[in-house]
Amino acid sequence: MSREMDLQQLELDLDLNSRSFELREMYWRGEYKKYLVSKVLTGSGEPTLVGKSKDFATLLEETPPAIQPLDRIAGIMTVGPAEGSSLELGHYDGHYTPGHANLIRMGYTGIRDRAREKLAAESDPSKIDFLEATVIAYDAACQFTEKHAQHARELANKEEDSNRKTELMQIADACHQLAIGPPRSFHAALQMMWFTFMYGGRGSIGRFDQWMFPFYQEDIESGKMTHLEAQELLENYFIKLNYFGRNNDTLRNIALGGQTRDGRDASNAVTYMCLVAGAKLMLPEPKLNVRFFEDSPRELLELSCRLTCKGLSNPAYFNDHVAVPGLLRLGIPIEDARDYCNDGCSELIIGGRSTIRFSNFDTLPMLNKTVQKGEQEPYDSFDAVIEDFEKRLEHHIPDNPGGKAAVTFPYFAASLDDCLEEASTTGVRYSIWGRIPSQMGNVADGLAAIRKFIFDEQSMTWEELSAALKNNFEDCEPLRQKILNRAPKYGNDDDYVDDIIKQIAEDFCDRLHDRVHNEFGPGGKTAPGFMTFGIHGRRFLPATPDGRKQGDNIASSFSPALGRDKYGPTSVLKSVSKVDLTKAGHGSVLDIAFHPSALKCEEGYQKFVSFVETFLKMPCTATLQVNMVDKETLLEARENPTDPRYRTLLVRVWGYSTVFVTLDPALQQHVIERTEHLF
Repeated sequence: MSREMDLQQLELDLDLNSRSFELREMYWRGEYKKYLVSKVLTGSGEPTLVGKSKDFATLLEETPPAIQPLDRIAGIMTVGPAEGSSLELGHYDGHYTPGHANLIRMGYTGIRDRAREKLAAESDPSKIDFLEATVIAYDAACQFTEKHAQHARELANKEEDSNRKTELMQIADACHQLAIGPPRSFHAALQMMWFTFMYGGRGSIGRFDQWMFPFYQEDIESGKMTHLEAQELLENYFIKLNYFGRNNDTLRNIALGGQTRDGRDASNAVTYMCLVAGAKLMLPEPKLNVRFFEDSPRELLELSCRLTCKGLSNPAYFNDHVAVPGLLRLGIPIEDARDYCNDGCSELIIGGRSTIRFSNFDTLPMLNKTVQKGEQEPYDSFDAVIEDFEKRLEHHIPDNPGGKAAVTFPYFAASLDDCLEEASTTGVRYSIWGRIPSQMGNVADGLAAIRKFIFDEQSMTWEELSAALKNNFEDCEPLRQKILNRAPKYGNDDDYVDDIIKQIAEDFCDRLHDRVHNEFGPGGKTAPGFMTFGIHGRRFLPATPDGRKQGDNIASSFSPALGRDKYGPTSVLKSVSKVDLTKAGHGSVLDIAFHPSALKCEEGYQKFVSFVETFLKMPCTATLQVNMVDKETLLEARENPTDPRYRTLLVRVWGYSTVFVTLDPALQQHVIERTEHLF
């Protein structure tokens, strides 16, 4: 498949007679659950990395091999430790990616043998513990893959259908490759990705197309595989990624496109294959994210927009011209910055080279405290109000960059740069520590109301506003309506309020950078960011100066407050673009919703393409997330959650998308209340 493909020739609907269709039906029927096994597993009891690896080996030893009918990728899930089990596998967080590039390049045997090589010259007890644990973990992975290879051979020997017999032998070959060395085929590389998922790497995936393309290209050029066969294998993998989501926010993000480490266009045939698979399957996993920069091909943007207009709520659109400079401000070298992906949500990370931790904190209660102080001791000027609020924000800025975070799950630790070479759980190249203020859109609206009515017009007092907030605007409805309808609102291209959000957002970033002094190169990095999680729980925040009552929903990420962007999507972009979000190295997100009636025709689709182009060129946030669904459909789905029509009704929530009917009712309401834009 070439980049210059005719997008009109791509089939974005699932063939009802295809293997992928039947595999998706099997997933919806929950047939994979038949292979679940639960056992009481006794751990080693050793409080060392070696002890954790022994427990990992026990987990894999006790897991029976499994291959579903029609499946071309072996394995379902590791055995579930039953009550009374005492396994301790160590810590690995799905918000950052495993070292997939190292796993694919070196294979299980390569990582194991490098650990053995380093052991021969090591005398430090802690490093010996790390290296011995690596050997045990990767030996166990080799044995696990060979167990699946043998199982596939046994099934093939019993199989009467010649085509299925051939497929089972191909599965056996793919698994055997992994038992004796690195993957040598597209099939084996996909199998390794799936096994790593089974081992516990069930979160962020990273730059999948970059690792998989060389295998695809070699198989196609050698004639080992056709493009359609590769597409089917990829769709098989995508369907399996939907297994065992304990909740909707599964963190399973794939990053596509963008730049190579030396600044060239990184999109390739696998990039497009992933988008086609997403469009055909219409499943919540994996979450697709596409990176763009000035040399990204037009076809990539157009195909991505086709998916959004189809109602996939994917992909998320990432702007390298905001993200990469943000990472450079953290002191990350340009080659690594260009190699970024997103974590389990929308935060920027360096896949396979970084860990991540973040604090997402509420800002509306801080603004209420600013109001309470004004009631007791009125401010001399609006600038003094801003300064008081910004000092409250500053309490969430640490004095120093965070240190290196430890990864104590040996299988994953050894896969990350540069843990194996340093033989250390804290050897990972970067540990990124995010500081993320929420509700900035609501805060900007509240500050604009204070500026207009208390300072400019002098038609409201601090005492009146404070009393209204304490009483949740009870008996103060005229005041609340004045705030809602007469004060400027962020998202409408109004400098009066946009200048406020620009000041408080950029000042927060500047103060963090001034205090923390992130140094160039590896190490701990503290980064500002603007996104929101757990938005449904934030509606219980007290009434706020923007006219919000307790129980009303809050703004999502760096977006306008719900329902207050009245002048169309381009005005939203103009408001957001006034803020220099290259200062926010942890990322920044704009959520926006369109009514599908605006995009049903080709003209509407082209307008949406132009909208995304405008988002990228202005530039705005690091990330754009789009919902394409109408409220009437959402309300009907909420009333009829078991209707099969809504199994593919996907919506973007915050840094993830999922099936609408599976959401918590409060999250459903938040999605319903978002402004539906028309062109």
